Amino acid sequence: MKTLKTLIFVFILVLFIAPITHAGDVEDLIGISLNYSKKEVTINVVGSGCTDKGDFLFEMKNDVLTVVRTKIDSCKAMQQEVSLTYSFKEAGISPNKPFKIANRFIANIYIANMRPAKNGK
Repeated sequence: MKTLKTLIFVFILVLFIAPITHAGDVEDLIGISLNYSKKEVTINVVGSGCTDKGDFLFEMKNDVLTVVRTKIDSCKAMQQEVSLTYSFKEAGISPNKPFKIANRFIANIYIANMRPAKNGK
């Protein structure tokens, strides 16, 4: 019986606490698109009602682009896909130079904010 209570407690923790996004984390992307003629990049991310263009920063290092969320979306709306467009300059992208994306991609928006524990804890 004690094991069952422990399992239920862990399940509740995962269900309600794990989806919280931590600011400063590399963002899981739903998609990304580049428009050379407009010199723009559009990222598709998961938001809960308060995700904004200013919540992200781009890091370009050794021809690898990383999208980082700097502000937690703490709103309570249903998770949804949000498209945000930035200029190549804002993202640090050189339009005539190849680069890679460091971020992971996901297809299911409901798993976007589930993060594994850091340092095995």
